[in-house]
Amino acid sequence: MMLHRIFTSLLMAGWLCCLFPCEPARADNVPPACLEIEESGSGAIRVVWKVPLSQNIPDLFVPVFPENCRVSSPRKRQNTGSTIIEKWDMACGTRGLAGASITIDGLEQTVTEALVRVRLADGSLHREVLRPTQRVTMIPDPASKPKAGRPVLDSVVRHADRWCHFLLLPAALLLSLLPRARRRGILLCASALVVGALCGHALGRIPMEEQILRQDVLSETEAKRILQGLMLNTYRAFMLDNDEDVYDVLARSVAGEFLGEVYLQNREAMRMDGSEGASTLVDRLDIKSVEAMKRSGDDGIAMVASWDVYGSVSHLGHVHYRCNTYRAELTMVPTENYWKLTSFQLLDEERVI
Repeated sequence: MMLHRIFTSLLMAGWLCCLFPCEPARADNVPPACLEIEESGSGAIRVVWKVPLSQNIPDLFVPVFPENCRVSSPRKRQNTGSTIIEKWDMACGTRGLAGASITIDGLEQTVTEALVRVRLADGSLHREVLRPTQRVTMIPDPASKPKAGRPVLDSVVRHADRWCHFLLLPAALLLSLLPRARRRGILLCASALVVGALCGHALGRIPMEEQILRQDVLSETEAKRILQGLMLNTYRAFMLDNDEDVYDVLARSVAGEFLGEVYLQNREAMRMDGSEGASTLVDRLDIKSVEAMKRSGDDGIAMVASWDVYGSVSHLGHVHYRCNTYRAELTMVPTENYWKLTSFQLLDEERVI
């Protein structure tokens, strides 16, 4: 059990180290281009296009959008010394970007990759890495996905269960009108059926124990929103220089004995990275899915979550962009009116770019 806890804490400490490998051998790797697209509820689209300068990038190296998309604001261009960043707004009409394709022209003339990240107005995410041999990405249309429907029989049973008590009432009255019913005491039975139907309907409206226990379980949307803040705050806490500030910020997201373990292990890892002249920056975190939610002890909720982390690592004058995907079992509990993490076990990790 102790070895398991130590192994779990080391995995927790490896969040940043695994996300941003800082060994000098990777200083000469090829930095990717990044295309970030955010679609608002009003239909406006914000585009950020990042192009590295360390490679022989052709003059025509641009993203190509569908014909229905038009640039609606001046392009803002910034040169950071290692990257050219362009920002602009677009309008794609009522169709939006769902179901559309985006191409990176000039990518076939390079040896680099392009990370495309799209968040649609409904909150759905699309992320894909384009390469010289694959320059086009198709954005899925959430509306075209088949909706899971109930079978006809299940639907009939569900509605019949809702109205079964009302069906018993006329059935009992009809039985009571039969000539033989009065002689055989069926009238009394019919009255009992009527009373039983009314009582059954009343009891059916009272939530059972399982429903009461489940009413505090978060929905998937709520769990994603809470977990987004907790994870992002945990990552960015270790970007602070002062130990006390790191601990205070981390305490907003992690609770119990787990707080001390995460702080000590991660702080030691950050000191080792700092001694090598490396610095990290987490730009963005996307919660991709939350599944297998169930109640845990102390009013906590256990779940399996997967998320993408986007960031950069600076080392010896080089800046490298990273995107990793993680999947983990974790538990969060309501503490002092806030949700906080109390356990974490990494299940899988994948280097995207």
